[in-house]
Amino acid sequence: MAAKKVVLIDGNSLTYRAFYALPDTMRTTSGITTNAIYGFTTMILKVLEEKPEYIAISFDLKEPTFRHKEYKEYKATRQKAPPTLHEQMPYVKEIAAGLNIPIYEFAGFEADDVIGTLATLSAERGCDVVIVTGDSDPMQLVDDRIKVLINKKGISDTMLYGMKEVRERYGIEPKQLIDYKGLKGDSSDNIPGVPKIGEKTAVELLKEYGSLENIYNNLDKIKKPALHETLKNNRMLADLSKRLGTIVTDVPLKFDLEDLKRTEINWEKAIKLFEKFEFESLVKKYAKNNKNSEDMIIKKREEIAKLDFKTVLSESELQNLFDELSSADEFAFDTETTSLNPYEAEIVGISFSTKKESAYYIPLKHRSSTPQLPFNLVFERLKPIFLSDKLKIGQNIKYDLEILKCSGIEVKGPYFDTMVAAYILDPIAGKYSLKHLAKQFLGKDMIKYLEIAGDEVEHKDFSHVPIDLATDYAGSDADSTFCLYEIFKLALKARKMEDLFYRVEMPLIEVLVEMETNGVNIATDKLAVMSQELEIELKELERHIFSIAGEVFNINSPKQMANILFNKLMLPVIKKTKTGASTDAEVLTELAARKFEIAEKLLEYRQLNKLKNTYIDVLPTLVNPKTGRIHASFNQTITATGRLSSSNPNLQNIPAKGKWGKRIRAAFIPDKKDWLFIAADYSQIELRVLAHLSQDEVLLTAFREDKDVHQITADELGISRDAAKTVNFGVIYGISDFGLAKQLGIKRTEASIYIEKYFNKHKGVKAFIDKTIADAKEKGYVETLLGRKRPTPDINNPNQGIRSAAERMAINTPVQGSAADMIKVAMVNINNKLQASSYKAKLILQVHDELIFETPQGEADAVKKIVDEEMEKALPLSIPVKVDIGVGPSWSEAI
Repeated sequence: MAAKKVVLIDGNSLTYRAFYALPDTMRTTSGITTNAIYGFTTMILKVLEEKPEYIAISFDLKEPTFRHKEYKEYKATRQKAPPTLHEQMPYVKEIAAGLNIPIYEFAGFEADDVIGTLATLSAERGCDVVIVTGDSDPMQLVDDRIKVLINKKGISDTMLYGMKEVRERYGIEPKQLIDYKGLKGDSSDNIPGVPKIGEKTAVELLKEYGSLENIYNNLDKIKKPALHETLKNNRMLADLSKRLGTIVTDVPLKFDLEDLKRTEINWEKAIKLFEKFEFESLVKKYAKNNKNSEDMIIKKREEIAKLDFKTVLSESELQNLFDELSSADEFAFDTETTSLNPYEAEIVGISFSTKKESAYYIPLKHRSSTPQLPFNLVFERLKPIFLSDKLKIGQNIKYDLEILKCSGIEVKGPYFDTMVAAYILDPIAGKYSLKHLAKQFLGKDMIKYLEIAGDEVEHKDFSHVPIDLATDYAGSDADSTFCLYEIFKLALKARKMEDLFYRVEMPLIEVLVEMETNGVNIATDKLAVMSQELEIELKELERHIFSIAGEVFNINSPKQMANILFNKLMLPVIKKTKTGASTDAEVLTELAARKFEIAEKLLEYRQLNKLKNTYIDVLPTLVNPKTGRIHASFNQTITATGRLSSSNPNLQNIPAKGKWGKRIRAAFIPDKKDWLFIAADYSQIELRVLAHLSQDEVLLTAFREDKDVHQITADELGISRDAAKTVNFGVIYGISDFGLAKQLGIKRTEASIYIEKYFNKHKGVKAFIDKTIADAKEKGYVETLLGRKRPTPDINNPNQGIRSAAERMAINTPVQGSAADMIKVAMVNINNKLQASSYKAKLILQVHDELIFETPQGEADAVKKIVDEEMEKALPLSIPVKVDIGVGPSWSEAI
């Protein structure tokens, strides 16, 4: 008969792991930091999926333990947990309780002691025990019955340690790890150990003598003078360290194995918790486990039944809708499609709403026996509405405009996008889906797609959804969008952000639709040649690296690379992680700066490999077979500063410099004969914005007299122009002396002198920075020249690291955000000018401060003039704005 399985979880350890594995920018809309909660939850769910028969979890309590009482310095050197980690602990316990996991805690003892006791008692009853933790301490408990599952890295990389694995890792028996800690100590817990005894010596001693006590019984046999002396003089420290490092296995807690018996999760309760913390992926993943989900859907549909949702199936019903839309000043609409890609999707249906609690749904291409109105009839009838001056409201309306445009249906502005409005109002929230916003602002728990689609095999796309369910779903979308509009239009007015929204972001949508629909042509044959050449260059680099290393290894394995760099070649360890010496880009850059050739070559290998795998090999696969062009998506709601980002592909990261970056850009070419590219790039725009905002006399004079601002700084500080450039742009990002020292490869004291000298010369910049930080602390936000506001929730955080990061962000946002606003205004104005004069030229890309146009050769001069003029005057500054503009047969040659 198989032994019963008991899983015991170290709650604090897993929470700590989760916190540092995931970014602490993960927050709910109400401001709760959730990185530790989310990581902990996913780890626990993974454990529960193994269906253990018995389970329990333990957490540390605030009260001091017997170890603290015996040794006041115990764990005294540990850095205090960040407030954002500490704040999440009650929620972590709430998750554990919500998943029906028994919680065991005991004052005066640590979670390890409670787990050690539960493990020992369970093993004595013939159970197999697995301790789930992020620490190695419980390995001392490993025996024939007890194993330890350790999170090695992140939240998913684990390793199970039994007797064999512990022996392989340490070279000694699990029970000897207590003696090992008595000798070596533990810096993380501030357990002293015996001075001058490290890992290797501790293992050798234990292999020979078996235990700490036996080592001291045979002290006279230890002949090495220094070792003998340190052991002799530090017996009390050794015994103390062993006591501190020993996990107690007899905590006087009440134990009944049946109390640990796993009970089924109440998924309705669990999913409510996931929703509370806005874990949308977990809600989606586990909703099918909720036995009450069908009842929930019924309840949602009962609520919808109270609303005025109509299905349009006849021409008379279509006429009723037309009449209502005609008499309204504004309406919300939403398309239902077969794909999220507007260039592949078909329209299945469309919904409308002109007032709260009311909506129409027109099914068009549902796989249903119910007769539906012809597609052309519907849109011919609605054409005057879409072309009217009425306000068109949508959630991510850009998608709807593009899908309609692909079907030959034009929708003219003005527009109101509720997703963009939510982003403008809170650019750091990060979550702007309709379901999320409806829950947050309307208190609505909307029907989710999976709830109506059922089995994914049964319903491959929306066309398979029954029409009555589709009406409820699509009608809710249009109705909720209209309701959000009524809230957000008032909020924008109250926050004085109407100009930014209506005059910049909404007209920009039309530009983005044009730009995305235009797409860009690439020479796939050129990229194919590049791929082959780069493959050869990478192989050569590999051989060079192996030659320096003296052996072949997996360059893409951080573990193998670390072994070569730090164990074999004995390069200095720059940064350590919990899994060992780091080999990240920052480390390799530092080593390369110290003239270690292998680091320089590894960096080059990584960069070229990334270019090949991210662009050269991938771009041809993204060419749309219908249009023959790449249609990237440009996103308005991603970056907190207001900058546009692009995806599928991310064109923002194609390097502008370097041989391969230029060659990739050379593959972007017009697909028509006698057409050219125009590339227009703002010159030092962020420094110019800084000059305007700070009114710093040195910067103002430099730009007004068209002088080299970097050379001026170089002369001021007595450094090279390249170093001065780093200083100038570093100031915009609130760079510290530590950060500057790292970038320039100099001492921190030297960097501090440069920064001090800079601010002595640029008093206006220093005053601007000080005032910006002070205003952020008082107001709780910073803003751009056009009134774009970014909250600064951490600006008064007691943790210096968090507060400093918030201050750097506060300095950078008005500068970078104003530059972002400027190029958006330019895009809108240029687009208007090109359309007004019926030019064939079209905007095809926006990359940071650069705009790329495709134009007939005959229009090039006129278009170039328009672009230059509109970019220069988009956002008037107190110094001239300069645009570098070029024309050529490819993106590369136009720069």
